[in-house]
Amino acid sequence: MVKKDSPHVLSFINLKGGVGKTTTAVAVAEILALEARKRVLLIDLDPQTNATVNLISEATWDALDRDGRTIAQLFDDRINPHLPPKFDIERAIVRGVSKVDGGIERLDLLPSSIRLIELQDHIPGIAMKGNFTHNPLDILKNALQPVIGQYDYVIIDCPPSLGTVTRNGLRISTGYVIPTIPDIVSTWGIYQIVDNVRRFAADIGQTIEPLGIVATKVQHNNLHKRVMNDLAHGRLGKFDALGVRQPHFFESTIPQSVDVARGADHTHDLRTLNGKYGPQAYDALKGLTQEIWTLCEAISQ
Repeated sequence: MVKKDSPHVLSFINLKGGVGKTTTAVAVAEILALEARKRVLLIDLDPQTNATVNLISEATWDALDRDGRTIAQLFDDRINPHLPPKFDIERAIVRGVSKVDGGIERLDLLPSSIRLIELQDHIPGIAMKGNFTHNPLDILKNALQPVIGQYDYVIIDCPPSLGTVTRNGLRISTGYVIPTIPDIVSTWGIYQIVDNVRRFAADIGQTIEPLGIVATKVQHNNLHKRVMNDLAHGRLGKFDALGVRQPHFFESTIPQSVDVARGADHTHDLRTLNGKYGPQAYDALKGLTQEIWTLCEAISQ
């Protein structure tokens, strides 16, 4: 159960790229901050940095990265304990981010870096460098302790893997969301996600609830309709056969939209979230955010 004075921390995960994971995570964070008036921190753990450059310009990101003010520096400090640490959580968090109307007051960002690609394979070795006094799964948790109480929601955009970086996100998560295109390939790894998170949570003595699966980039074709029908009725893949219950399927589904791709372009003059995502996708994303908010509030009761 989530304490009433603790934030809801939600990881967005899929093992396949290109399924709209980042767009969904960013949109939910923006809507929670702008329309639900929640204090929101978005943490970009994905080395592709798509969530970061969706919310700030590439020039701003580059300056932050050069100054050691991204998530990569946090892990780099732990990998190289013989060097003076550079990462400072207060300086790394970018306040009031978004491409909408010059930024959203209650939305903050802990940016990622492509440098994380070369660092992530070295993170498991941190325990040995610290004579096993440092748990590599607690790096993010420890760094966030001074600031996490400032937020109502923390949204984590995870990389498309279940490695140590993703597990740092899960370590602090109260729940997770699985965005997926409703086709065979994109839904194939959902069982592996649920089973791995379930076992990881048991190992660390923590509850990490699967809030649900959200269909993204939905098109009006028979395959998408059939897969969404299976998801809605809990008939996905191995779940029933292996005794693990399929997560809830969100009623709000996100349509394929050119407006969403355009909204990721920082050069566009965007005044509203409706303008950023387009009316159809925005309505669906707003509905999804309401469903997530309702589930989180129920969990915290």
